[in-house]
Amino acid sequence: MHKLIGAALALATTACLSAGTTTVAHAEKVVHRDASGDVLKYAWSASHPDAGTLAPNAQDGDIVRTVVDHRHDNVFVTMTLGDLRRASALQAFGLSVITDEKLRRDVSVMRERRMGAQGENQITTRGGTVLTCRGLRTRIDYPAHTVRFRVPRSCLGAPRWVRVGAVSIRATSATETFYYDDALLAGKVRDTGPAYGPRVRRG
Repeated sequence: MHKLIGAALALATTACLSAGTTTVAHAEKVVHRDASGDVLKYAWSASHPDAGTLAPNAQDGDIVRTVVDHRHDNVFVTMTLGDLRRASALQAFGLSVITDEKLRRDVSVMRERRMGAQGENQITTRGGTVLTCRGLRTRIDYPAHTVRFRVPRSCLGAPRWVRVGAVSIRATSATETFYYDDALLAGKVRDTGPAYGPRVRRG
Protein backbone atom coordinates (compact mmCIF):
# COMPACT_ATOMS: atom_id res chain seq x y z
CA MET A 1 0.00 0.00 0.00
CA HIS A 2 1.31 3.45 -0.89
CA LYS A 3 2.70 5.28 2.14
CA LEU A 4 0.30 8.17 1.52
CA ILE A 5 -2.69 5.83 1.81
CA GLY A 6 -1.32 4.31 4.99
CA ALA A 7 -0.71 7.69 6.58
CA ALA A 8 -4.11 9.02 5.57
CA LEU A 9 -6.03 6.02 6.81
CA ALA A 10 -4.07 5.99 10.05
CA LEU A 11 -5.00 9.62 10.58
CA ALA A 12 -8.59 8.86 9.77
CA THR A 13 -9.09 5.83 11.98
CA THR A 14 -6.80 6.28 15.01
CA ALA A 15 -8.90 7.27 18.05
CA CYS A 16 -9.22 6.76 21.78
CA LEU A 17 -12.24 5.19 23.46
CA SER A 18 -12.25 8.06 25.93
CA ALA A 19 -12.21 10.71 23.21
CA GLY A 20 -14.90 13.31 22.87
CA THR A 21 -17.28 14.92 25.30
CA THR A 22 -20.07 13.20 27.17
CA THR A 23 -23.43 13.46 25.42
CA VAL A 24 -26.95 12.41 26.26
CA ALA A 25 -28.80 9.70 24.37
CA HIS A 26 -30.75 10.69 21.29
CA ALA A 27 -33.42 9.06 19.17
CA GLU A 28 -32.62 6.39 16.57
CA LYS A 29 -31.58 8.90 13.87
CA VAL A 30 -29.24 11.86 14.15
CA VAL A 31 -28.48 14.41 11.42
CA HIS A 32 -25.39 16.59 11.63
CA ARG A 33 -24.66 19.47 9.27
CA ASP A 34 -20.98 20.30 8.87
CA ALA A 35 -19.67 23.66 7.69
CA SER A 36 -18.76 23.83 4.01
CA GLY A 37 -15.28 24.95 2.98
CA ASP A 38 -13.60 23.45 6.06
CA VAL A 39 -11.35 20.88 4.35
CA LEU A 40 -7.73 20.71 5.51
CA LYS A 41 -4.83 20.27 3.08
CA TYR A 42 -1.82 18.22 4.19
CA ALA A 43 1.66 17.80 2.76
CA TRP A 44 2.53 14.49 4.40
CA SER A 45 6.07 13.64 5.41
CA ALA A 46 7.25 11.10 7.97
CA SER A 47 10.08 13.39 9.07
CA HIS A 48 8.18 16.70 8.87
CA PRO A 49 4.49 16.23 9.76
CA ASP A 50 2.28 18.98 8.37
CA ALA A 51 -0.23 20.66 10.67
CA GLY A 52 -2.56 21.23 7.73
CA THR A 53 -3.88 24.40 6.13
CA LEU A 54 -7.47 25.32 5.36
CA ALA A 55 -8.51 24.75 1.72
CA PRO A 56 -11.87 26.56 1.48
CA ASN A 57 -12.27 25.97 -2.27
CA ALA A 58 -11.89 22.18 -2.01
CA GLN A 59 -15.47 20.99 -2.41
CA ASP A 60 -14.62 17.46 -3.54
CA GLY A 61 -14.58 15.40 -0.34
CA ASP A 62 -16.01 18.21 1.81
CA ILE A 63 -18.54 16.57 4.15
CA VAL A 64 -21.54 18.86 4.58
CA ARG A 65 -24.08 16.46 6.13
CA THR A 66 -23.96 13.16 8.01
CA VAL A 67 -26.92 10.98 8.98
CA VAL A 68 -26.63 8.12 11.48
CA ASP A 69 -29.65 5.82 11.43
CA HIS A 70 -29.57 3.05 14.07
CA ARG A 71 -32.15 0.43 13.09
CA HIS A 72 -33.08 -3.03 14.36
CA ASP A 73 -30.52 -4.97 12.28
CA ASN A 74 -28.12 -2.37 10.87
CA VAL A 75 -26.50 0.97 11.48
CA PHE A 76 -26.75 3.13 8.37
CA VAL A 77 -24.48 6.15 7.94
CA THR A 78 -24.79 8.49 4.96
CA MET A 79 -22.29 11.23 4.19
CA THR A 80 -23.26 14.02 1.81
CA LEU A 81 -20.38 15.92 0.25
CA GLY A 82 -20.11 19.29 -1.45
CA ASP A 83 -18.79 17.49 -4.52
CA LEU A 84 -17.70 13.95 -5.33
CA ARG A 85 -15.63 13.10 -8.40
CA ARG A 86 -13.90 10.00 -9.72
CA ALA A 87 -10.80 11.85 -10.92
CA SER A 88 -8.90 11.71 -7.61
CA ALA A 89 -5.95 9.34 -7.32
CA LEU A 90 -7.26 8.25 -3.92
CA GLN A 91 -10.57 8.54 -2.13
CA ALA A 92 -11.19 7.13 1.34
CA PHE A 93 -14.17 7.49 3.63
CA GLY A 94 -14.05 6.21 7.18
CA LEU A 95 -16.20 5.68 10.24
CA SER A 96 -15.11 5.09 13.79
CA VAL A 97 -17.89 3.51 15.87
CA ILE A 98 -17.98 3.18 19.65
CA THR A 99 -20.72 1.21 21.41
CA ASP A 100 -22.26 1.19 24.88
CA GLU A 101 -19.98 -1.77 25.70
CA LYS A 102 -16.90 0.31 24.70
CA LEU A 103 -16.39 -1.85 21.64
CA ARG A 104 -14.71 0.05 18.83
CA ARG A 105 -14.88 -0.77 15.13
CA ASP A 106 -13.42 1.22 12.25
CA VAL A 107 -15.19 0.95 8.90
CA SER A 108 -13.73 2.31 5.68
CA VAL A 109 -14.13 2.28 1.94
CA MET A 110 -11.14 3.20 -0.24
CA ARG A 111 -10.90 3.71 -3.97
CA GLU A 112 -7.84 4.21 -6.15
CA ARG A 113 -7.86 4.86 -9.89
CA ARG A 114 -6.97 1.23 -10.63
CA MET A 115 -10.10 0.07 -8.77
CA GLY A 116 -13.72 0.12 -9.80
CA ALA A 117 -15.96 3.03 -8.92
CA GLN A 118 -17.02 1.45 -5.61
CA GLY A 119 -13.53 0.64 -4.31
CA GLU A 120 -12.99 -1.80 -1.43
CA ASN A 121 -14.44 -1.76 2.07
CA GLN A 122 -13.38 -3.32 5.36
CA ILE A 123 -14.07 -3.33 9.08
CA THR A 124 -11.27 -3.51 11.62
CA THR A 125 -10.65 -3.63 15.35
CA ARG A 126 -9.07 -0.80 17.28
CA GLY A 127 -5.72 -2.49 16.73
CA GLY A 128 -6.21 -2.72 12.96
CA THR A 129 -7.13 -6.40 12.63
CA VAL A 130 -9.41 -6.92 9.63
CA LEU A 131 -12.64 -8.71 10.55
CA THR A 132 -15.19 -10.69 8.57
CA CYS A 133 -18.54 -8.92 8.57
CA ARG A 134 -21.27 -10.43 6.46
CA GLY A 135 -23.69 -7.82 5.27
CA LEU A 136 -21.23 -4.91 5.39
CA ARG A 137 -22.06 -2.71 2.42
CA THR A 138 -20.84 0.63 1.11
CA ARG A 139 -22.00 2.64 -1.87
CA ILE A 140 -20.32 5.67 -3.42
CA ASP A 141 -22.94 7.60 -5.40
CA TYR A 142 -21.11 10.16 -7.51
CA PRO A 143 -24.15 11.95 -9.06
CA ALA A 144 -25.77 12.32 -5.64
CA HIS A 145 -22.47 13.23 -3.90
CA THR A 146 -23.11 10.67 -1.16
CA VAL A 147 -21.34 7.75 0.50
CA ARG A 148 -23.54 5.24 2.32
CA PHE A 149 -22.50 2.61 4.84
CA ARG A 150 -24.56 -0.34 6.05
CA VAL A 151 -22.98 -1.94 9.12
CA PRO A 152 -24.78 -4.97 10.60
CA ARG A 153 -25.36 -4.58 14.33
CA SER A 154 -24.09 -8.15 14.74
CA CYS A 155 -20.62 -6.87 13.71
CA LEU A 156 -20.81 -4.27 16.49
CA GLY A 157 -21.87 -6.60 19.30
CA ALA A 158 -25.61 -5.76 18.99
CA PRO A 159 -25.23 -2.44 20.85
CA ARG A 160 -27.94 -0.47 22.61
CA TRP A 161 -26.40 2.73 21.28
CA VAL A 162 -23.50 3.87 19.11
CA ARG A 163 -21.43 7.00 18.68
CA VAL A 164 -20.00 7.62 15.23
CA GLY A 165 -17.14 9.70 13.88
CA ALA A 166 -16.77 10.18 10.12
CA VAL A 167 -13.97 11.44 7.87
CA SER A 168 -13.18 11.95 4.20
CA ILE A 169 -9.72 11.75 2.60
CA ARG A 170 -8.74 12.63 -0.96
CA ALA A 171 -5.49 12.78 -2.91
CA THR A 172 -5.46 14.40 -6.34
CA SER A 173 -2.32 12.66 -7.59
CA ALA A 174 0.39 10.22 -6.48
CA THR A 175 2.10 12.79 -4.29
CA GLU A 176 2.34 13.43 -0.57
CA THR A 177 -0.52 15.94 -0.65
CA PHE A 178 -4.00 15.00 0.52
CA TYR A 179 -7.21 16.62 1.76
CA TYR A 180 -8.97 15.68 4.98
CA ASP A 181 -12.37 16.57 6.44
CA ASP A 182 -13.85 15.58 9.79
CA ALA A 183 -17.65 15.50 9.65
CA LEU A 184 -18.03 17.05 13.11
CA LEU A 185 -15.20 19.58 13.16
CA ALA A 186 -14.99 22.81 11.17
CA GLY A 187 -11.48 23.23 9.79
CA LYS A 188 -9.90 21.25 12.62
CA VAL A 189 -8.42 17.81 13.21
CA ARG A 190 -7.94 15.89 16.44
CA ASP A 191 -4.64 14.07 16.95
CA THR A 192 -6.56 11.22 18.61
CA GLY A 193 -8.82 10.69 15.59
CA PRO A 194 -12.27 11.74 14.38
CA ALA A 195 -14.68 13.54 16.66
CA TYR A 196 -17.66 11.47 17.81
CA GLY A 197 -21.29 12.44 17.58
CA PRO A 198 -23.96 11.86 20.23
CA ARG A 199 -25.31 8.49 21.29
CA VAL A 200 -27.78 7.08 18.79
CA ARG A 201 -30.00 4.40 20.25
CA ARG A 202 -31.46 1.51 18.32
CA GLY A 203 -34.83 2.45 16.81
